[in-house]
Amino acid sequence: MKRLKELLNVECDAFVVLTNHETGEVKVIPGHNLVTNTGDQWYAESACGQVPTNDFDSLYLATAGPDPVIKTNDYDDFTLHAGSEKAVAAGYPQCPDADGDNTGDGVDIVSWKFEYTVADGPFVAITHSFISIAGAGAGAAILNGYKWAAAWDKDAATSAKIFANHEMLGS
Repeated sequence: MKRLKELLNVECDAFVVLTNHETGEVKVIPGHNLVTNTGDQWYAESACGQVPTNDFDSLYLATAGPDPVIKTNDYDDFTLHAGSEKAVAAGYPQCPDADGDNTGDGVDIVSWKFEYTVADGPFVAITHSFISIAGAGAGAAILNGYKWAAAWDKDAATSAKIFANHEMLGS
């Protein structure tokens, strides 16, 4: 398989790797994610060793959402794909990321990874994603929101690995 950096050929801080297990085709969709105000609070509380106000640990896939994603977005700003909630991969978030597929990791970048198996879904026309709490509902705070460069589908032959990378800029 080609290195993902070659497949991406673009700078991005979020991306999905779609692997078709019947054909072997690998497709990479770049995206851009923005940490929300409640996400900033989560990072600040975590850095101080506090228990964060929100236990962000689940990714949600959406068929519509804001363009652009802004700092004040929450759960209500997205149209969810039913059954798409996925818990963060074991050992995540981490810094730096040990997964070689994550071409956006680094020493000052917090990486989140979510993995959908061929048994998950199917999910169609995914345009956005966001990280929130497990079992999120109306009005729930979100850590971040993503806007994908192109809509994508995950069928019964395809797995999906989604990365979100947040650089600590020190500002």
